[in-house]
Amino acid sequence: MENNASLWRFALRLWRDKRIEKLCLRLQDEYGVPVAVLLVALWLAEARRRPDAALGRRLVARAEQFEETYLRPLRVVRRRAADEGGGMMELKRQIQEAELEGERLLLARLGELAQTQPGDDSVSALGWLLVVVPEVAQCQGLQTLLEELAALSESRAATG
Repeated sequence: MENNASLWRFALRLWRDKRIEKLCLRLQDEYGVPVAVLLVALWLAEARRRPDAALGRRLVARAEQFEETYLRPLRVVRRRAADEGGGMMELKRQIQEAELEGERLLLARLGELAQTQPGDDSVSALGWLLVVVPEVAQCQGLQTLLEELAALSESRAATG
C-alpha cells in the first residue's frame, strides 16, 4: 500500500475539489464525521483495499480521540477569531496552519493503522464510507451525502 506521504498527497488532491471539500465539511459539521476518516476511507477504496468493519471502528475511534483532544479546540478558537475579524485575522491564519498540521498528523496515524489491509478488486468508495459511518442506516440525509462523496471521488479517480 502507498505510504503516508502518498495519503497526504491524495487528501490534498481530493480537497482541491470544492464539491468534495463542501461535502466533507457538511458531514463533519452536521453529522460529526471526522474529515480525516472520510479521506482515509476514500484512499483505501482507491487503493483497492477490502472494507473491514473492525478497521473502520479503529480508524473512527482514533480520529475521534485526536479530534476531541487537538482539532476541535483549535477549530473553536479559529472560528472565534474569524468572527471577531479586525486584528484577529492573523491569529486565525496561524491557527488554521496549526489545524492543517494536526490534520496531516492525524492522517499519518490513520494511514499507519491501514497499512496492512489486504486488497480486493471489488472495492467501492461507498463500501468504505459505509464501514466508517455505519450510522447511515439511521439517516437518509447522511446516506445521500456519503453516496454523493463516493461518486465524486470515484469520478475523480477515473479521470486521473
